[in-house]
Amino acid sequence: MTTLISTFKNGKADFFALLTKRMDEQGDFPSLSKSAQSLEKSIYDRESNVSEITSAILSDFTLTQKVIKLSNSAMYSSMGGEITTVTHAAVVLGMDAISHLALSIRIIDTLSSSAPDSEAAQKELEKAVLAGDMARNIVSKLNMQNGEEAVVCTLMHHLGRLLLVFYFPDEWSKIQEITEGELSRENEAALEVVGVTIDEIAQEIAKDWRLPKKISNSMITDSTSDLTMSAPGSSDWLKHIANFSGEAAAEVVNKNRKDNLKEIISRYDSVLDISSTDLVESIDLAKEMAKEQAGQPQIEHSDGKPVDAQERLVLGIHEIDSMLDKGMDFSSTISVILETMYASMGFNRVVAFFLGSGEFKAKVGFGNMMPESLPQLIFPEDYVADVFHLSLANKADVFIQEVATVKEASSIPGWFKEALPDVGAFILLPLVFNDRAVGLIYADWRMGVAGLVEPKELSSMGVLRDHMLKALAGQNK
Repeated sequence: MTTLISTFKNGKADFFALLTKRMDEQGDFPSLSKSAQSLEKSIYDRESNVSEITSAILSDFTLTQKVIKLSNSAMYSSMGGEITTVTHAAVVLGMDAISHLALSIRIIDTLSSSAPDSEAAQKELEKAVLAGDMARNIVSKLNMQNGEEAVVCTLMHHLGRLLLVFYFPDEWSKIQEITEGELSRENEAALEVVGVTIDEIAQEIAKDWRLPKKISNSMITDSTSDLTMSAPGSSDWLKHIANFSGEAAAEVVNKNRKDNLKEIISRYDSVLDISSTDLVESIDLAKEMAKEQAGQPQIEHSDGKPVDAQERLVLGIHEIDSMLDKGMDFSSTISVILETMYASMGFNRVVAFFLGSGEFKAKVGFGNMMPESLPQLIFPEDYVADVFHLSLANKADVFIQEVATVKEASSIPGWFKEALPDVGAFILLPLVFNDRAVGLIYADWRMGVAGLVEPKELSSMGVLRDHMLKALAGQNK
């Protein structure tokens, strides 16, 4: 039988040392820490741009699909129009919202993949996910700007108890035995069993992960004296919605009396500045969402070109038409066009080169080895007998179906082979402005993946290329 941690033999320092050791051994939560820090940095770093945030999301296929799906959910329906790319989502929703959206998905995915196969762990994870959905429904009713921040705060509010149930299951069982399911008693019980409260665990992790104050503050349990009305989106309001959603989710999962839920709603409706009716509807909708999600298959990634590539390209063209009509800037236009090609054709990577100071330099790229390989993707404007210069000089689209079978080895430049050694097939689409080649769009499939471009697909990519030139012309007016 496992011996429970003794508060007399282990101080807080020893508890956190053991927690850190167990987290490092399993390796799941450290990856969540890095994701949280990376995406939060992009939120608060004013130097970040749409393409950088988009690249971070596109590096994970499942995350990409979930971001696009949630971007089309009821929470963002007022934005108008179908969203098919992460770049479009970032442009429409804003960088803060898209970063928080990606972080909320990453939190759930990490927790789900690292959760022990135990009833207690699955139950606590269910509460966290349900609470996140409740928070998303509430901010949707309030039409808050960047309401996804509240979802992140709500999910992170559960981190302390999740760490206990994941890494100290016997101690967690003892805590639940003491509290008999009452959340208000968990801090006291945890102090008795492990010598540290759940709030203290959460705050220590927040400190180690260097989380923003809004998130770390929301991880603290509300006291009765804390329950005062705050402006929606403020630090205190985010803490209140995290606590409300957590308490409500616990009541639903534990199947407690409906009177308990009514009491929680009556405590928080004025605090959250939302009617009790809207809170009830938000809870009910979250319960329905949980049922739907339980029956949904996992999203799987398949290499190579999708069977509906042409349909995806056409849909992307219509989407970009609409965005350009609304005045989308040149930088965002580049990003959304490249991402449309990348996702529609199942490319390994796509890159946009532009001419400047006598050289063609890669400026934006999505996919494998991006953006870290961009500095290596550079070649002189002066003509050399290789496929890149031939395409530019003749203003002609070029498709190399199998790089390995090209007869003239010199036609594939050395800088290209060194920078991108995994290329099996690639396409070049020159950018011609005022009868001069000013850049090109490059896209490839990796070795071992059958790549073939149909005439209609090439034509559609040509339309996307023309849209980029149209945006360039607008920028140079």
